Amino acid sequence: MRLKGAFRFALYGIFGLLFASGALWIYADQMKNRTEIDTEIWQQAAAFLLSMHGGAAMITLMLLGALGPMHVQRAWRAKKNRTTGIVSLAMYGLLIATAFGLYYVGSEALRPWISTVHIAFGLGVPAVVTAHIIVGRASVAVVAQPMRTQRATAATLVPADAPADADLVNIMSKAS
Repeated sequence: MRLKGAFRFALYGIFGLLFASGALWIYADQMKNRTEIDTEIWQQAAAFLLSMHGGAAMITLMLLGALGPMHVQRAWRAKKNRTTGIVSLAMYGLLIATAFGLYYVGSEALRPWISTVHIAFGLGVPAVVTAHIIVGRASVAVVAQPMRTQRATAATLVPADAPADADLVNIMSKAS
C-alpha cells in the first residue's frame, strides 16, 4: 500500500523537520544551562526550536489523520506490514500522549518522566519508520505479479486464442 508521491514526501519532510527540531532542541536545552558560554543565545534557540517542533507536530497530526483511510485501513484489510504498522501507530500514539502531558500536565514530579519517555521514543521514530518502509517494500518485492498470457485483438477485443462468439462473428462479417 505505497503512498502516492506528494503525500509520501510530505510525510517524510514533516517527520524530518519534527525529528531535527526535537533533536536540536535537546542540544540547545542542554547548552542554555552551561555557565561558561553565552546562555541567552541558547535560550532563544531552544524557544525557537520548541515552537518549530510544536508547529511541525500539528501538521503531523493532520497528516497522520489522513494516513488512516489512505494507508492504514487498506493495508490492514490486505494484511500487509501489520507488525511494523502497529509498532509505528503505537509509537505515534505514545508521542502524542506524552506531548499532551508535557504541554498540559502541571505536575513537576511527572514532567521529567514524561519528557524522558517523549525524548526516548521520539529519537526512535526514524528507526521505526525506516523499518516499516523496508519491510513494506520487501513484502511487495516478494509477491510476483502474474504475467498476462493472452493478448486481445484490436478488432474484437476477444483473446486471440479463445473461440469467438457466433453472434459477434456474424455482426463483424456484416460490418465489413
